Amino acid sequence: MDTTVELYMRVYKAGEWCRKNGVYQGYYTQCLSKAFELGYNGIKVDFNDVVICRRAGYIPEGGISYNYREQIYERGLSVINVIGEEEIGSSIWFADRKILTVKGIRLPFTGSDDETLILPLDVEQYDY
Repeated sequence: MDTTVELYMRVYKAGEWCRKNGVYQGYYTQCLSKAFELGYNGIKVDFNDVVICRRAGYIPEGGISYNYREQIYERGLSVINVIGEEEIGSSIWFADRKILTVKGIRLPFTGSDDETLILPLDVEQYDY
């Protein structure tokens, strides 16, 4: 099953429900785990803010970026920019990578290099 806005919303709402009821359930796949954590932690997400972005390099398996400096996963997939908006300053370091166009739900925070983070759409997930 590929990620969709509806799937993310369902998992996010499961996180909200678990928090309210004092239980915790997890998801094995990274994208769904991030959506669950957002709901569980009460972080508001505008699921209507679907954006088309430019990304340097492939989308990692699981759909979530990894911060090699800190040795942790980011809270979403990092992108160079939302099309029509400015690029991040560190994009020069990725000049040799293939540029992809990706679609996703914009998250309310940025990544370790101040890049936009998204929950990517159309990423295969096996955990429903």
